[in-house]
Amino acid sequence: MRDIVATIQSEQDAIIRLDHPGVLVIEGGPGTGKTVVALHRVAYLMYTQRERMERHGVLVVGPNPAFLNHIGRVLPSLGESDVVFSTAGSLLPGLTVTAEDTPDVARLKGSLKMLDVLKAAVADRQPLPSEPIPIAMKDVVVPINVDVAEWARQEARDSGLPHNEARAVFREIITYVLTERAIGRIGKGWMSRSDKVAWEEMRAGLTKDLADDETFVQVMDSLWPLLTPQWLLGQLYSSPERLAAAGGDPSLHRADGEAWTVSDVPLLDELHDLLGRDGTEQAVDQATAAERKAEARYAAEVLESMVGRQDHMDDEDHLFATDMLFAEDLAERFEEHDQRTLVERALADRSWTYRHVVVDEAQELSEMDWRVLMRRCPGRSFTVVGDLAQRRSAAGASSWGEMLEPYVPGRWVYRSLTVNYRTPAEIMAVAAQVLAEFAPDVKAPESVRANGVQPWARQVTSDELPEAIEEFVRAEAAFEGTSVVIGPPGVPGTVPASETKGLEYDSVLVVAPERILADGPRGAAELYVALTRATQRLGVLHHEPLPAALSGLAETVRT
Repeated sequence: MRDIVATIQSEQDAIIRLDHPGVLVIEGGPGTGKTVVALHRVAYLMYTQRERMERHGVLVVGPNPAFLNHIGRVLPSLGESDVVFSTAGSLLPGLTVTAEDTPDVARLKGSLKMLDVLKAAVADRQPLPSEPIPIAMKDVVVPINVDVAEWARQEARDSGLPHNEARAVFREIITYVLTERAIGRIGKGWMSRSDKVAWEEMRAGLTKDLADDETFVQVMDSLWPLLTPQWLLGQLYSSPERLAAAGGDPSLHRADGEAWTVSDVPLLDELHDLLGRDGTEQAVDQATAAERKAEARYAAEVLESMVGRQDHMDDEDHLFATDMLFAEDLAERFEEHDQRTLVERALADRSWTYRHVVVDEAQELSEMDWRVLMRRCPGRSFTVVGDLAQRRSAAGASSWGEMLEPYVPGRWVYRSLTVNYRTPAEIMAVAAQVLAEFAPDVKAPESVRANGVQPWARQVTSDELPEAIEEFVRAEAAFEGTSVVIGPPGVPGTVPASETKGLEYDSVLVVAPERILADGPRGAAELYVALTRATQRLGVLHHEPLPAALSGLAETVRT
């Protein structure tokens, strides 16, 4: 990245300045500079379209926090600061998730078929009473019959409102039927419908009584409860019966329903739209509004006190506060003013929309992930960066067209980068062998340089591994630059390849490649990623015989 930031090549500059209002897909193998091209494109768009961009900013989505911290230093150096950085697991305010599902479960959760499951799960929380429910009103008892509840439910569903907001429709119809029937019984023989004033006065009283009646409130909560996304999804996962009723796959069941994974974030986001605002959120909004109004009143009172002191001033040439601003004007401006930065406001507001979105390592995103991002950018202005050959997620993209065409039909263009500016030819030759094994139709990017340093491999026992890793660390301390040890989960002193995506290091040590490859296509993609992080030196430590895909490595022995 250091080299390409300083020198943008002509093929990259053409992409940076491409005049396209929709989705631009930039695909390139390791070291082709696609990320920096995307960031320079953002800076270019924010400069040339500042008026359109500045009020809503730009969202950059990356694979992990380390990557976001790394690229977060690039845009400010290009003069742009109104940029929000996020992983797919932190797109919901107040929630940051890093845990992952197994490939099969991730594939299920990432499919658009989950939309039907979520809708059915919401509908399952709108039950009909198994028998009439008696409600006492004044001197009469009026039942909520199944047919009345069914009519109210259908009207609420047909309103098109989210579940929590449609509750008002459901409750209004139930209340109307109960009060109508109660008035008919209470007023039998002395009041008729023609006496509209008396009828409506009695209805108002009965309606108020119902609102305060604990039994009625409990019945409403059972037939049409206020729901939160976390509670509903957690209950769905923890109940095999609920899962079955919603048409969910049994493998989605887990004892701790709210042990969230990255694949749950788009489902929770979807439920925010299906459910709407719950009572807690509405209460918070009301409290915030009340606080702002109180602050506004205080500002107005300060201005009024300044006005009051004008009577004690005899210089007619003084410019008073009211010459510039009335108290109510000050109060209104004070109430509407939000002193938070754009980034702070955007991170706290799920409904915030952006003028442009950059998605790096986009091949990892599922169909459900893309729904989240499309909500965040109604204008559908995206820069999408990825490499299908590096896809590790079972729910990710196997084709850009299949993933994007449903959202932006005919409004996306594709550009590719084929030159590797980062990885020396000696290392890329090894990585290309791995690529040929699991993606034979994909051509590895061509390295523009060789450094004369051959990558090496050494077989070690489990007991020898910690010392071999320490030996690598000590040796690298003699060089300038950065280094990393990459290995499969559970190996002390290593980081998984997924945490190094999009990053580069001067030297890389890959541990137990045979165990990484054992994870199937996902493992092969991870090994390809691990091998292509190095800009100078690459070493491999292995327990079992070296996999055939790494036969290009020169075996060394400890001296």
